[in-house]
Amino acid sequence: MSTIFYKYNPQTLSYERVYLSVKQRIWVVFRHLLIGIVIGGSLFAITMYAFDSPHEQQLKKEKKLLLTQYQILSKRIDANEKVLEELQKKDDNLYRALFNAEPIPMSIRRPGVGGSNRYEHLLTMPNSDLVISTTAKLDMMTKEMYVQSNSYDELSGLIKTKEERIKNVPCIMPLSIKQMKGISSGFGMRIHPIFGDLRAHTGVDLNAEPGTPIYATGNGVVESAQWDGGYGNMVVIDHGFGFKTRYGHCRELKVRVGQKVVRGQEIATVGSTGTATGPHVHYEVLVKGQFDNPAKYFFMGISPEEYAQLLFDSENR
Repeated sequence: MSTIFYKYNPQTLSYERVYLSVKQRIWVVFRHLLIGIVIGGSLFAITMYAFDSPHEQQLKKEKKLLLTQYQILSKRIDANEKVLEELQKKDDNLYRALFNAEPIPMSIRRPGVGGSNRYEHLLTMPNSDLVISTTAKLDMMTKEMYVQSNSYDELSGLIKTKEERIKNVPCIMPLSIKQMKGISSGFGMRIHPIFGDLRAHTGVDLNAEPGTPIYATGNGVVESAQWDGGYGNMVVIDHGFGFKTRYGHCRELKVRVGQKVVRGQEIATVGSTGTATGPHVHYEVLVKGQFDNPAKYFFMGISPEEYAQLLFDSENR
């Protein structure tokens, strides 16, 4: 239906019909169309900005889920890194020391992961900082695991070809842990208890009652069993494979030069000979002629907690 317009005539006091010209009719139609476009466009814009489409809602859910997964992955990688770090420490300080193998340099354990452009393609992703950080952690851990795997392969070869080494390497305490009264002096620099000057303490002093048995810590041949100055009565055992052990301040020597001994065999008793200030055994481990912390080799026959405590005491007393 077309709209009919009327106009009030004050002279006749009545409404008279108004007939629009073609130009006026076109303007009315255009005006209605323009108003409709403006209102429709406004409603469409409000709808677009105020409400997400189903597709956009789905994308937002997927983005939130992806972000959560990256956060969980990052935390798991951090936890696994700590486990891997402990394995690396044991590998260098325990397993590789057992087989007289050099520790793996940190430059090899933690190699580079490429240039700064390696993760450039990830910069356009949402939360790119988290994505790049997590990816870099994963790449580093993958390389570290590869290095660790190769180290275990090397150790496996040493185990298969050097069974005798396992028997000879000094890896027990020279005293029974039940009879030992602790470490009175650890490995490293210290003030000498008699001479009062700062000097290297090349072993550890293990306290015990006089006469307590002292045991060979690995198979070997007695290189020396005699009085040796400040060491007092001392036994030296050559274990081969670059290892030697020394047992000082003994009261009684129970082996002779050239005698073959086995791990756990009694070789002397605790005393306070030489420059000792009390009954104890001064125990040293030499690896290829270099002094090493003997407590590192106390890993057989005691619990992990006891080993950790002895290692701590040897480095802090």
